Amino acid sequence: MVLVALLLFGLMAMAALVIDIGFARLAQRQMQTATDAAALEGLRGHGIVAYEDRQSNAEKFIAWQFDDDLDAMNGDDGIAVNGGAFGAGPIASFSGGAGDPSIYASQLMTVDLDNVVYKPVMQRGDETAGEFRVSIQRGGDLDDAAALFAQGPSVPYLFARGSLINRQLIGAGITVRANSIADAQPAVKVGLPILDSNGDLVYPGAVAIGFTRTDWNSGGANPFILVAPKTVIGQPIVTTGTAANLQDGYAAIFDDVSGVDRVIGFGLVSGGVPIATPPVLVAKGNAVSRLSEVWADLDPAFRDDVLSRVATIQNGLRVATPKALR
Repeated sequence: MVLVALLLFGLMAMAALVIDIGFARLAQRQMQTATDAAALEGLRGHGIVAYEDRQSNAEKFIAWQFDDDLDAMNGDDGIAVNGGAFGAGPIASFSGGAGDPSIYASQLMTVDLDNVVYKPVMQRGDETAGEFRVSIQRGGDLDDAAALFAQGPSVPYLFARGSLINRQLIGAGITVRANSIADAQPAVKVGLPILDSNGDLVYPGAVAIGFTRTDWNSGGANPFILVAPKTVIGQPIVTTGTAANLQDGYAAIFDDVSGVDRVIGFGLVSGGVPIATPPVLVAKGNAVSRLSEVWADLDPAFRDDVLSRVATIQNGLRVATPKALR
């Protein structure tokens, strides 16, 4: 009995660490997953889709992350029906207590069965050119510099309320944050157009139009007709004339690389004419910024020559990529 009594102090400490830190870590991971997806979605279509629409699209990703059936409009069944609900950590309220009110271990813990977990209610911030930032916090100071931000109650200490941790820390709970920033990198590959079952365009794709780098940077007045759409940087270009081609999609931008005209990037065109764009134009879909494994087998000098030209394209197509995920 004496040994058990002595061991209880260590066992209680370990239980508090596992339960309370586990709740906080799980909540942070759930919040981070939501902000990561929302930041990428919010930047997708920059220069093509209105900022308010991109905010709305990003908010949907956050709502879906914390919903039981990917339909945020119908609510959740709640703990009384299905035994739980999706959210970023528990919500609990504490009241009363015997003796000294700072002894939090004696307080009564109450859980609202209709509001057992934290679900972020997003607020909207101002646009920042070239990036999209999403912030969700439980506790701490409000981060209102993001495109979307939310703040809720801190994650409560549950098991550790009877520990020797500083009483003020116990009362304040655990602060957790999830911040994600997406920026844009040059597109190095685009797919062919994607159509729905009715034949309507879902995502634009590569079209058989090409511009020299010099012409594109000066306004794109002389489009070339290509033998076939080009979808990956480094591919050789074969032209058949300079007549205008009334197509909408991603045109190839090419330059002389080691004596051969090759794709070095892509730009959005409508009716064969470059669309006037802001400094950053991010593909709404059907484009990537990650080089394929094929590049590993190419001559390093050739790769470096192609990639060095990508950065010289003005208003070229870009792709939303994670910049800082914390």
